[in-house]
Amino acid sequence: MFYRKRTTQGSKVVVSLSRRTEPYFYAERLAALLLARYPPERVHTVVVWTKFPETVLLKLRTVLSMYSQVYVHLTVTGLGGTLVEPRVARPKAVLAQIPSLIEFLGDPRRLRVRPDPLVVFRRGKEFFSNLETAAQVIRTAANMGVVTFSASFMELYPKVQRRLLRRGWEAVPLTPEERERVWEKLSAAAAAAGTVLYGCCVPGMPVSRCIDGELLSALHPAGERCRVDKAKGQRALCGCTHAIDIGWYNMTCPSGCLYCYANSSV
Repeated sequence: MFYRKRTTQGSKVVVSLSRRTEPYFYAERLAALLLARYPPERVHTVVVWTKFPETVLLKLRTVLSMYSQVYVHLTVTGLGGTLVEPRVARPKAVLAQIPSLIEFLGDPRRLRVRPDPLVVFRRGKEFFSNLETAAQVIRTAANMGVVTFSASFMELYPKVQRRLLRRGWEAVPLTPEERERVWEKLSAAAAAAGTVLYGCCVPGMPVSRCIDGELLSALHPAGERCRVDKAKGQRALCGCTHAIDIGWYNMTCPSGCLYCYANSSV
């Protein structure tokens, strides 16, 4: 529900579109829902989560242009076009659109690139992993102006494990020492490029905010404030501030990502 109470934190809402649904495939429906429930005058920032730059640059561009601020989480695992993400574009094609995204958003700080999740899969004698390619994603995106990144290690939810087993796949677990080495390498790649890598709900890492009310307030074109209290219903290690998500779980997503936790079947 829209947050109506006037406070020093501001009364305009942050809308998340969406942690639950890839908006590329439901752009028309989500655009109609956004305008109907949260018209521009009620919204501080629209936060878009997607693997497809076209979601913002084409499908939702007209609607998003009505809002005073848009922040984008662009997921680029480095596995697009493989059996792990069969109907996601290859990383080179996605990364090439970053300059256009930054131009639309008006500030590189309004774009965060996510080589997320970090995975290792095995199918028979074949291995599929982005532990190496994630560093290249960070370096390439940083050269295009991106200043912040987020990553995490895949959580093997029961429905994901069942999906993998049905298809003859298995997730290869990493020891704490292996995870630490991977994280050190990715952090070093980010630091060498003058950027920052945040852990998204990574045990042992500082709590971070993918939706950060303080940052969104600082970046707002009119200097307007939004709520900065912690979001309810998120994981214990999630530091995100209040936002309203307008997506849906268990919507059919044609991307076919094997690790997807949002859908019961892929």
